[in-house]
Amino acid sequence: MTPAGPLPSRALVVGQDADVCAALHLHLDRAGWQLFCVPSQELLEPLLRTVAPHALILLLPASPDASWGGALTAAASAARVGVRVVVVAPSRDVVEPLAAVAGAERALARAEVLSRPLSVIERLPGAAPAAASPYAAPAARPPPPPPPARAPAALADVVPPAPRPPARPNVDLMALIDEELVDEPRSRPKQTRVEVNVSLVSEHNFYVGATRRVDSGGVFISTMLPPPLGTMLQVRLGLADGRRLEVEGVVTFIREKSAISGRQPAGCGVKLHNLPGWAVDAIDRFLLARPPIVYSA
Repeated sequence: MTPAGPLPSRALVVGQDADVCAALHLHLDRAGWQLFCVPSQELLEPLLRTVAPHALILLLPASPDASWGGALTAAASAARVGVRVVVVAPSRDVVEPLAAVAGAERALARAEVLSRPLSVIERLPGAAPAAASPYAAPAARPPPPPPPARAPAALADVVPPAPRPPARPNVDLMALIDEELVDEPRSRPKQTRVEVNVSLVSEHNFYVGATRRVDSGGVFISTMLPPPLGTMLQVRLGLADGRRLEVEGVVTFIREKSAISGRQPAGCGVKLHNLPGWAVDAIDRFLLARPPIVYSA
């Protein structure tokens, strides 16, 4: 019997862009990749287990809606366990902030992919070579050899085994996308230091004022125990591109959970002081992908 050759690398393409899918099929197949294209982002999570891809390519529309939140979360979890994630959109203004949310190694405009389809699988400089898909079943291993026979020991020489440490709970990778306030217990509403990460799928969000820029507003922190109005806070803010900064802020408004607010989360708006220019630009780019809360004092 002739031994089977190596299995091809698998790429899972998610999105409704027929021209990009056709270009990827033509060129990735010649490069030795096996391609799977699905139109609906809602099927991504079960397909990651079924296909066990080495690369995941998300084809975003010009204006992604909230239905892409679950797909970006699943992509970020896949990236953490070794799957190569690439995000493609009609323009870089859309693709760059969402690529950071998805943990993508590459963000490409649609025109770049159509002109150079193999750019989606080219390794970034210094990147490690592709490994086996973390979703694939592990190869069978031969059973270990039996331990050598030992002479029976006297009863007095038998030492009871040391107790095993308690098993550590599995880490919830999905919970890493949306962190709540962590530095102070929730039972103490008068917080002075808070940490908050704003992402495409978090209940935390930015809010803007009359200029529709974040420097006229601040950050909305989702919490059931907001501090009183006027409380000064030291905020450790995590942005969607992975960068963090520490700024001072003051609580300017409080939104309580009620029938009037409906599904809107309860929390407080914190006016941020002395935001650096690079942070204002990064947040304003993020607001192109996720609309902010509008609040005028």
